[in-house]
Amino acid sequence: MIPTRRSLAVALLGASSLATAVGLRPRMALGQVTPATGSLDVRARLLQAQLVTPVAARQVRIGLDRTLERLNDLAIDFSAPRLIVVNIASAEVIAYEDGREVLRSRVVVGAGRTRTPQLATFVTSVRCNPPWYVPASIEPEIRAAGAVGFRTINGHLVQPPGPRNPLGPIRIGLQDSDGIFLHGTSNPELFARSGRALSHGCVRVERIFELAAWLLDTMPPVLRATVATGRTTDTVPPTEVQVVLAYLTVWPAADGRLVHHSDPYGLDQPGSRRAAYRRIMRPPTQTPADAEAAAAAATPQDDPL
Repeated sequence: MIPTRRSLAVALLGASSLATAVGLRPRMALGQVTPATGSLDVRARLLQAQLVTPVAARQVRIGLDRTLERLNDLAIDFSAPRLIVVNIASAEVIAYEDGREVLRSRVVVGAGRTRTPQLATFVTSVRCNPPWYVPASIEPEIRAAGAVGFRTINGHLVQPPGPRNPLGPIRIGLQDSDGIFLHGTSNPELFARSGRALSHGCVRVERIFELAAWLLDTMPPVLRATVATGRTTDTVPPTEVQVVLAYLTVWPAADGRLVHHSDPYGLDQPGSRRAAYRRIMRPPTQTPADAEAAAAAATPQDDPL
């Protein structure tokens, strides 16, 4: 039998997925990729899907094209020893080690008016019990409400660490990120929502203890014990970790299926402009002592809302 475009699509995507490829569902399974236990070659799978997805599935094809474009723009290197990918479109964070997925978590990302930017950068430190330096834009509102539990430090309104602190128990710092961080939250119930584009730009991570423990080559109970002391501490990961915040509307799910996600920012709409992005240069090599001193000295202007 001579293979046709449809038969190739069925072989790659599966018959049931092909049936949905005409746009019946916003989160559409497209087929199997290399199992999670194996090395990830997501570009190759996206290119395969691009070749065989039916012309009628216009939005899926746009998602594939734009996802590949953004992978190239951000120069994502899946061969890196350690890599974190925040998928803004699916509101997930995925940690990779030598090309293998080792952790996945739901996240809350920026709302439509306060979007999480596309950014390729590096982890600088893991901060336990972070204070929250209130952004100047909302400081008058908090002061008008009484600012109960806040302090004024060097002219900044600051909320000390604690269960009501919106940064949660842990904050992961990023190189030259313009105030964008990965952190916990004081409102974990929001992770249960299907639509999680709710923040002012920062990324709230549901499994923040597991992610931070992986960064530091330790165990979550160790970090929980550190948080329980109430002291603010900064620790630099022993290994360089790249972090990419990217808007990827077609991406593998935890079970290996390529999934077409919704488009919360409308960046895949016909005629939309190419999504903006920034790539941060690799920081200079420092000794662990110098890196931890720099992390502790940095002024954190955290905006976690």
